[in-house]
Amino acid sequence: MRNVFLLTRPTLLLRLAALLLVAAPVLSGCDSKGSIAKQTEKLIEQQKAADEATIQAYLTRHNINGSNYTRTADGLYLINVKEGASSEPLIVAGKRVTTVYVGKYIGEANDGQEFDNSSNNRTACGCLNFTVGANSVIQGWEKAVLTMRKGDRKLLLVPSNLAYGQAGNTSIAPNTPLLFDMEIIDVK
Repeated sequence: MRNVFLLTRPTLLLRLAALLLVAAPVLSGCDSKGSIAKQTEKLIEQQKAADEATIQAYLTRHNINGSNYTRTADGLYLINVKEGASSEPLIVAGKRVTTVYVGKYIGEANDGQEFDNSSNNRTACGCLNFTVGANSVIQGWEKAVLTMRKGDRKLLLVPSNLAYGQAGNTSIAPNTPLLFDMEIIDVK
């Protein structure tokens, strides 16, 4: 019995060594995964800073000062254009909202270039209907309408992470902050 153990000991040691060789990249991958997460987080923060700079440049080019807009904690800018009746309640999740809107770019090279307009969507009203909180529109819209009421019209300066993000869409490049001129026509 003792001889069998001695005969298999080198085989056992070889297997342990092979296991360590195979496991080493996996174990070190734990560090690189943490590193990848840190790199991703750093890229996200860099994009947020770039979006903020683009929005600030837009505000400067259009002479919009701080007393004319509000900025949410997540970087969404709201500029009041027209206020609805104060007797109308603020919109809440679950409400069906009817909007008319125009979407435009805000970068210096394409400032003001229209990329979308509700009047082009082939509806009788030239509008868009959506349910707040159903995530059927970009997050910038979801957040903005919760600050609005029927009759309000606002300019939304939306950072890319609250718009189409890193993926973009068919007409919007990845990581593009946008402007929407949005009016709330009806709330049900």
